[in-house]
Formats: sequence, structure tokens, C-alpha cells
Amino acid sequence: MTARENFDVVIVGTGTAGEFAAHRLAARGKKVAVVERERIEGECAYWACNPSKTLLRPVSLWGESVKCFGTEPVALNWPEISDYRDEMVRHYDDSVFAGRLDHAGITLVRADARLDGPGRVVAGDRILTAPDIVIATGSEAVIPPIDGLEEAGYWTNREAVSVTEIPHSLVFIGGGPVAVELGQMLRRYGAAVTIVEQADTLFPREEPALGELLQTALEADGIEVRLSTAVQRVTREGDTRRVLLSDGTEMTAEHVVVAVGRRPRTAGIGLETVGIAPGDDGGVTVDGHGRAGQGLWAIGDVTGPPFFTHRAMYHARCVAANIIEPSRELDERATPRVVFTDPELSAVGMTELQARERGIDVLSAILPFEELDRPYTYQTDWSGVGILVVERSTGEVLGAAAAGPLTSEFIHVAAVAIKARLPYTELRDLMFQFPTFSEMYWHLGEELDKLRA
Repeated sequence: MTARENFDVVIVGTGTAGEFAAHRLAARGKKVAVVERERIEGECAYWACNPSKTLLRPVSLWGESVKCFGTEPVALNWPEISDYRDEMVRHYDDSVFAGRLDHAGITLVRADARLDGPGRVVAGDRILTAPDIVIATGSEAVIPPIDGLEEAGYWTNREAVSVTEIPHSLVFIGGGPVAVELGQMLRRYGAAVTIVEQADTLFPREEPALGELLQTALEADGIEVRLSTAVQRVTREGDTRRVLLSDGTEMTAEHVVVAVGRRPRTAGIGLETVGIAPGDDGGVTVDGHGRAGQGLWAIGDVTGPPFFTHRAMYHARCVAANIIEPSRELDERATPRVVFTDPELSAVGMTELQARERGIDVLSAILPFEELDRPYTYQTDWSGVGILVVERSTGEVLGAAAAGPLTSEFIHVAAVAIKARLPYTELRDLMFQFPTFSEMYWHLGEELDKLRA
């Protein structure tokens, strides 16, 4: 009979959320065990954030050199770039991270895990018990039921960011962040790219101006963007995939990349043994402190969308603190959303449409970046846009969005305003460095003054 191993906390999954929480809890004196079936640090470290942003940086620099005045386009040396990518993912070896867990006194169990009733986890041939169990199993790519797709073979983000040679051509199914980031990246490295999206715009859940501006940029790079179109069938002939679209046209490509979204990884982890069923979004539902039940917590992607690494880290910080002494409320109103394309798309809070759907009386101001000074000193492409959404009567900032250079850095100004429930007048009257893109906030503030008047 297998003996029970007792801990203070058992964490199922060591992606960003699980590993981060484990180290925090161990540092506070908790006896912690983590269970991992794949690689420590998970999707972000090996197949998402780290490799993709590494591969995006050279093509971003290339784009800057093309748009900057008096400069020549920088050369892109793919062998050196891919070698550096491999260093960034530690050649897919997680032994350093395993060593850090061991150094922190955290027990690592490499196995499939499932819940087996309250306070109990079965991991391979081991039984781990603890008064607090944390579910951090992450998410996985959604594979749509397209005729012939399985037989023809396809890529997800994992294969796309792990390439050793740039393919000749690719068709991306879906037009979300994965498709546009990796599509633009691979196009700038030399691949022919088509993006097929069922919606009539890119990023339909964001402010329309963002998707419109990005579509223009992608097409300027030579990417074919097919909107209001679905993939109906995929077949394979040798090394070529044939893709039949809903409008009756057909295209060929070396690879098809599925990028229609992700879903929480909850199948087979034993939720039913603790009386839990996935919510409407497929995730584990938690309360305002991160609890999924008595002595049970859930963090990161497994709780449902949005699937962001920074959200996973935020969950881990809050829940690790709450296991010690419940005091932190999860407040996700100010979760930033960034797409690291050229231009960058950034948003936080609600869009104008989302606010109106909630019955909020709002005002929304939009500012073309041509009205700022910084774009003219930065590059010859002055396009870009900033948007601010506020509650009409109080002026409270509810949402913001921007498309243009470096928006991932200054969207956090609006995030602070949303978190602190500040009126837009605080941004209007803040002294911003000149010339910067951040000055959009005081310009938008004055536009809102006009609208309110």
C-alpha cells in the first residue's frame, strides 16, 4: 500500500502560476510539493512568451529601421536568431528550474496528477496530502473540428516558435494574438503568410480602430488577411496543404497553423472528486480570494480567460498570500492586454461597447497619434491611435486602448487609473515628459472635456 506524503500545500502544475506560488509559499515556511507532467515553467517559458518575444524583437528592430529616417533596414541573421531563441528556452531543458525548486526545499514530483478527494492528490504512484491544494494546470490550444485537419497535420504556437528553418508559406486559422504576432514575425523572416479569420475584423472584442490599424500594417508587410471567412477543409499532397475556404476559394501552404484560441486544461484532473464542474468558460470558478472550495485554490489559465502570463503571476501572488492569511481580493478590472505586433496593440479595462452593454453611460475620446509631437521625432510612419473611455457623470476611467510604438509600456498609466478608480482629469492634469507617446492621456483628457461640455 502506497504511503501518504504529507505537505502544507500541494500544487498541481508548475507553469508560471504554479512555480511562482510554490516559491512564495516555501519562502514563508510552508512545506510545498509540486507536480508536473511536462516542463517546469510551462507554456510561457518554452512555447509562448519567451520564445515568441525573443523572435519578435529582431523583426521589430527591422521594422523600426525601415520606418526611421536616414537608416537602412537591419539585416536579419536567422541562424544567430534561432540559436539565441534556443538559449532563451534553455534548449528545452528545465533542470535549472528543478534545481531552484530543490534549493528552496520544494518537493518536485514528475508525473500526471489528479485530485482524489479533498486534500489529496494522486501523482503517478504517490499519494500527496495537504490542507491546501492549488490547481495550476494551465491551458491548451483549441483544435477546431475542421474536415481533414487531423489527417493533413497542423502546427500550433509550439511548432511555430520552435522552427529551425523558416517555412516557405503558412496559413493561420484564426486572427487572434497568436496568429498576428507569429504571422507578422514569420512573414518578416521571409515566409508567405495568410491569416483567415471568421469575424469581420481583427480583434472584434477590442476597440475597432485597433484591428483596422493592425490590418493595414499586416497588409503593408505583404500578409494576406481574409476576414469573414472560415476554413472548411484541409488536405495534404506531399509536403503541401490545400485549404478550402468558405467562399469557395482554395489556397496552398507548406504548413497550417491553428490559432483559434485556448481552453483551460481541466480534463482528467479529478475535479469531480471534489464536487467541482468547469464553468461556462471551461475553467475552474474561484471566489474573490482565489478559492475553488474548502482548502482548494485555482490560479492562472485554468480559471478561464483571459490567458495571460501576467494574470497568472498576479493570481499566484494573491493566492500564496491568502493561503498564509486571507486578505487579498482578486481585482482584475485593470488587466492589461497587449499584442506585440508592429504596431503594438494595448488595452486595459472595458471598451466603449462593453461599458454600454453593461448599462453604463460613457464618453469615449479618440486621438490620432498625428496630433502628438513624438511620432514625428520617432519615425516616418506617424500612424497610431489612443482611446479613453470614461463614465460620463463622474469621469471615472473605465478603459483605454492604444495602437502604435511602445504602447505596451504606457498602457499601465491607464491601468493605474482604473485600479484606483481615478477620474480622467487626474490624467489630464498629470505632467508628462515631452515628447512622449504618453502625452496622449492629457490630449484625450481635453477631448473629453469638450465632449462633456
